[in-house]
Parts: sequence; C-alpha cells; structure tokens
Amino acid sequence: MRNKKLIILFSVLLSLTLLVVFNSVLFSVQHVYASCANVEDSSLASEVIANHGIKRGSSIFFVNKNKVSANVESKVPRVRVLNIEKSFPNRIYINYVEVRVYVKVSDGMRTYYLGNDMRVMPNDDGEKAIELKLGVSLPELKDGDTFTYESQSGVNTYSVVTEIFAGLERCGYYRNDVVGLFDEIDLTGKFIKMKTHTGMSCEILNPDGLADKLRLALSIYFSGSVDVHGGTLIITGANKASYRADDGTVSGV
Repeated sequence: MRNKKLIILFSVLLSLTLLVVFNSVLFSVQHVYASCANVEDSSLASEVIANHGIKRGSSIFFVNKNKVSANVESKVPRVRVLNIEKSFPNRIYINYVEVRVYVKVSDGMRTYYLGNDMRVMPNDDGEKAIELKLGVSLPELKDGDTFTYESQSGVNTYSVVTEIFAGLERCGYYRNDVVGLFDEIDLTGKFIKMKTHTGMSCEILNPDGLADKLRLALSIYFSGSVDVHGGTLIITGANKASYRADDGTVSGV
C-alpha cells in the first residue's frame, strides 16, 4: 500500500515537473525561420512567416507541425511545405519549395491555373502553362484548393496529372523543361494524349507504369527517329511503341 502511494505521488510530481518544463520561458517559441529549397525570394519567405499561425511565446512542445503546414499552404498557394523542424529550446524552421504554374484548365466559364501538385494557384505573372483538356464543367474552387475532378472519360485528374509530372521529374524534366516541351494534355478520350510544342502528339494507352512510358516517349522523341513536327507516337508499354504519320502509315519504333 505504501509503495502504491509513493508511485502515485511520484507520478503527480513528474507530471507537475513536465508541465512546468513544457510551459517554461526557456522552451517558448521565440524565433520562426522560413527557408525555400528551390528559389531565393525574400517576399515569399515573408508570406510564409506571416501565415504560419505559431504564437510567439507558446510552448515549442505543443507546436502542431501538420497544422503549421496546413496554415502556410492554404494561405500561400505558391508554397508546398517540405517539413517543420523544432530546434530546441525555442526555434522553429519551416522548409518549403515554391510551386509554380504548370497547367491551365478552362470550361469557358471558369479558368484555373494549377501547380504540379494540382493545387489552384494565381497566375499574376502570366506564366505560360500547358492546356489541360477535360471536356467537363469545372467546380467552383479558390486558390489553394486541390483539383481532384474527373475528366469526361472518368479519369481521376489528380492522380494522372500528378503522376505525369512526377514521372517527368524522375526523367530529369522540371517545370521550365516540361512547359517548354508540351502544349497540351488531353484527358477527354480513352487515352492520355500529350501534344508537344513542335507538333507531334504522344498517345499513352493507359496510366499503368506511366513513368516508364514517359521515359520511352522522351527517348524516342529526342532520338530523331520520328518526325517531331507531326504524327502521333503511340506508347503501349514501357518498351512498346509505334509511330503513326500524318498520312496514316504506321511503323514500329
């Protein structure tokens, strides 16, 4: 009985000690820093700092990393938070990347600009974007919302388009390369169709193994073995492709 009372007393004292430590001035947040991994933009960093939602003087132990990320990304659509670091005793570091416009989608009534993570973004700078064709009426969205709409053919836009850009990144192609290479992504039919800036189209028969199919398409495109100014490159598998010229003739590649 005596041991039980001692255990209870010790537990109470420990709880009180931890409460004092957690709420002490030593462990209260005094500094929050923002660092961008892909661009140097002091104004963007200032926006992140202004919208993280962390109260100065609050306990560093109780800072909710997920909530901080959500605050920043919802209020600064151009930013995707990579991670939140707690540096004891009183510093927080927000590491993020700038997300730029990749695609433009419109139904004649509404027009949205989307990053490679399919979040709605402003396009105040008038950046060039790839046309995304869906063939459907668009929902009402605001900056920062994630675009998850289905195309006319039932394709989940979010999963397919984000996988396209992720696959291109794995091939070494990032924003400027991608937007400079493609003019259009068409999801209105049964296949994924991507029209290049030079005039050749690429038709991918299904999204399975999309990254490998994109790698094959790019290797053929840059090999000079097909007419990049016209025709259609048809990708049926990671190692299977054919080329249909404008006159209708089909050849293997």
